[in-house]
Amino acid sequence: MRKALMALVVLLPFLALTLPAQAAAQGVYIGAGMNFPTSDYKDYHDNGFLGVAGVSFPLGMEALSVYGEGLWGRNAINDENDAVTNPYGVMGGLLYDFAEEDSPGFYVFGQAGLMVHKYSSDEYGDESDSGFGFGGGAGFGYPMDGMGFWVEGRYLSASIDNSTTAFMAVMAGISVYLGGND
Repeated sequence: MRKALMALVVLLPFLALTLPAQAAAQGVYIGAGMNFPTSDYKDYHDNGFLGVAGVSFPLGMEALSVYGEGLWGRNAINDENDAVTNPYGVMGGLLYDFAEEDSPGFYVFGQAGLMVHKYSSDEYGDESDSGFGFGGGAGFGYPMDGMGFWVEGRYLSASIDNSTTAFMAVMAGISVYLGGND
């Protein structure tokens, strides 16, 4: 089951390339910000960093799009000077944009995919495990001359090795319009 889920999530961006010719535009994006551990993850981890990069494709109607992204984070483990955790993974999801075309406005999104929890320590070595992850969030986008700027809040969670790796993040980034069929 885990291998099938991983294959689906990894293939999602490539499957999106085969969408019908009605897709009006495509875009790539990159963003970064702070993550704030919650749940079991909060008990042992400090606030950290989260970065994302992805590609999106409209689904026929202007407001709805499908996307695939990679994410990578870093959180120090409190009370252990050399130990860190890197949550990373690949996600696919749907985004709904409430704004009129080429206008600033709000959007919401939901996503699911594979998350990995990698522990690294000079004293105890490295260890990692993976699990099904899911999340969602909301943001505000500001389009400008073939690109867009955005800020968003998101929540991500995964049940990994009998505990929960979960965090909220506040991020900012850039989207670049690549064009498509008109």
